[in-house]
Amino acid sequence: MRNKHNRFFTSCSLAALLALAVVPLAYAEHAGDASTEASNAGIGQVSADMTRIAQAFIATLGEQPGGIENAVGYNRRELVALPYEDEARTGYVYWPYLRKGLPLDFMSADQRSLVHDMLNTALSAKGYLSTIQVMQMEKILQDTEVVGFPRGPENYTLAFFGEPTEDAAWGWRFEGHHLSLNFTVAPGEVSVTPAFFGASPAKIPNGVLAGFRNQRGTHEAGLALINAMDTSQQAVAIVAGDPPNDILSGHLNVPMESWEDWKNLPAQGIQVSRLNAVQKDLVQRILAEVVTTYRPEISSAYLQQIDVNDLRFVWFGGTNDGEAHYYRLEGPDFFFEYDLVQGMGNHVHAVWRSKSGDFGSDLLKQHHAENH
Repeated sequence: MRNKHNRFFTSCSLAALLALAVVPLAYAEHAGDASTEASNAGIGQVSADMTRIAQAFIATLGEQPGGIENAVGYNRRELVALPYEDEARTGYVYWPYLRKGLPLDFMSADQRSLVHDMLNTALSAKGYLSTIQVMQMEKILQDTEVVGFPRGPENYTLAFFGEPTEDAAWGWRFEGHHLSLNFTVAPGEVSVTPAFFGASPAKIPNGVLAGFRNQRGTHEAGLALINAMDTSQQAVAIVAGDPPNDILSGHLNVPMESWEDWKNLPAQGIQVSRLNAVQKDLVQRILAEVVTTYRPEISSAYLQQIDVNDLRFVWFGGTNDGEAHYYRLEGPDFFFEYDLVQGMGNHVHAVWRSKSGDFGSDLLKQHHAENH
């Protein structure tokens, strides 16, 4: 009965999410047009909201484990509240893994509600629904796989790094299989990379949800751009050979000393400055699909810093829908990978990273300089 109920819940939840709205886009050479002053004020409110809700979550935790915790053998406070210097803060994990943090399965209903409040402080409606989509996709894997990996939406974890206060830097993460949302918060500042979304299957092949595709926006935007290029442009943009089997900026099976190698990949593909106006608009569409995962206060601040003419676009693999492929949009700081290769081209990994600002590294340098 429980499995039947879970399958029904998954189908209904995903069906409701199929109505996900497309964010209206305004294209320009620079992706953002909001004033810096207004943007800073908005982010200040976001950082304050994050801090307030994080404090409310921690207030639900007793100083000592409660009766249920003692009976089962865990301590919610120890699981969720980690030192800021904990190595897990800068090591995002997107594969099935017993990761640090407090899983939803161990939380009370009130605590789970606060998790959703935390997510909504950072994510746009589109980003929030994408997050729930990823979590619900785990039910499909749970019902179909026999390999023994821990599956299910209850396996997503919340972790705080450092004490959430308004006058010091701290971090938080919401993470599980195919999802890693990483935030660093300082007074009036928020950092949001790395941001990873994935799904298997990327496109559901059968059943009542046949045709549903996770990360549809970035999938269609990439295909639209490569197919808008003429033969000579494609000859520059497309790299011969097999596409990478996974994102190049991931940590899976990569030694720690090589975790930063992705920042120094050779220049490949076509410079966006060589594209025409229509093609540049398609580049802007990719940018918007990626960055507007977050609230307008956050996304506008990031988009203001990106000039599309500074970006390069590279493609590996087939250029038709249904063919395995990989593409990357990269600039001096912005770095986005979309990999649809595993699972015979039906298993997606997509990640947005910052070469200088992952895990709040640029934010923390600025905060340190201003306060010392």
